[in-house]
Amino acid sequence: MSANRGQRADQIIRAATELFTASGYRNVGIEQIGAAVGLTGPAVYRHFDDKHDILVQALRSQVDLVGRLHAEAETLGRTPEEALGLFLDGLGDLTANHDVAILWRREQQHLHPEQFAEMLGHFVAYSDYIADKIAVLRPELSHDDARFLGFAVLSVYSNTTGTRGRMTPARLMQIQRAVARSVIGCALPEADSARIDDTSRPGHARRPAGRRERILDAASNLFAQRGFHDVRIDDIAHAAGISVATFYHLVPGKTEILEAILVRGLEGALYTFTDALARSAPGEELDTLVDCHVRQVLGVHGRLVPIYSRDIVYLPADVQELLATGRREIMDEWVAALRGRVPSLSKDDADALANLYVGVVGDVIGAPDLRARPHIAADLIALANAILLPDELVHRR
Repeated sequence: MSANRGQRADQIIRAATELFTASGYRNVGIEQIGAAVGLTGPAVYRHFDDKHDILVQALRSQVDLVGRLHAEAETLGRTPEEALGLFLDGLGDLTANHDVAILWRREQQHLHPEQFAEMLGHFVAYSDYIADKIAVLRPELSHDDARFLGFAVLSVYSNTTGTRGRMTPARLMQIQRAVARSVIGCALPEADSARIDDTSRPGHARRPAGRRERILDAASNLFAQRGFHDVRIDDIAHAAGISVATFYHLVPGKTEILEAILVRGLEGALYTFTDALARSAPGEELDTLVDCHVRQVLGVHGRLVPIYSRDIVYLPADVQELLATGRREIMDEWVAALRGRVPSLSKDDADALANLYVGVVGDVIGAPDLRARPHIAADLIALANAILLPDELVHRR
């Protein structure tokens, strides 16, 4: 009986994982989960306390998979380099063939504090494991630089969903491997060798003058910190310094705010890129995009990165499609710039590299300790070159 119960629970977890991944945790009901495994909603509660319990168990199941990879790598790897290679190849298989990663990235804000700390602890442990191997391979690195690169390598694999495109899993794993090796060997520059300095860091917090702008500014901060569903209208109004009545006079509701923030963000980024590219010298388009992007993510617009990746699923389908089109326009500029620099790159490979770069940088600026590195702009530019121009792809014969 207990064995059957365990098998059924595993079925529920797998089905829920697929549903949460496709539609978002908040958009999936217990009846949908039950129907996916041939049960009624109430029958699901014989195996789990509630939907939140299913999410937690789904995340723990994914962590367990990575834990097994870690144990195998340490057992079978005869050298630090070999153990690291085995671990990363295993991550490549999990993410390319089984899409492990997106659930944590999107749904982490729904965890209770102790559960979030537990899951984050696993991520940090595996990031530090990679960092320790890098430190052995590159003893000239400081502890902090090894941690920075270890985090970036792990982020390469956790960004697989946005990188996949039309690639086969086998090709995707080749891209991951090439980029990971390039990041491991990345030379982090001195601050004065970077093309831009850290004046891109935001200065003092400024409240916009207009009331509607204050609403959008306050909502952007709150959504970035807590997630769309955990922010109330009262919270936004209070942070904006207006009454709830004034809020509704200016804005129909919270969903419309989310739409306005993301549409404006994408259109603004595209406008900024287009303007910068128009001023760029021939052959320098990729450098121009990297400089422009680093300034954006380190500035006030960096707060939009987690909102887009996490909360877009809570917008109507037509708005999601509009945003996807805008993002595609931006990524097309990256692909064109990359292929202009390296004509041998296929469009799919260039698209994968560009998406990996954007995803990894988003993760870096979302980690407060890494975001606070003294010369983070210089670090991100070095990381950009490592991810966008990995030797194994750029110099292949």
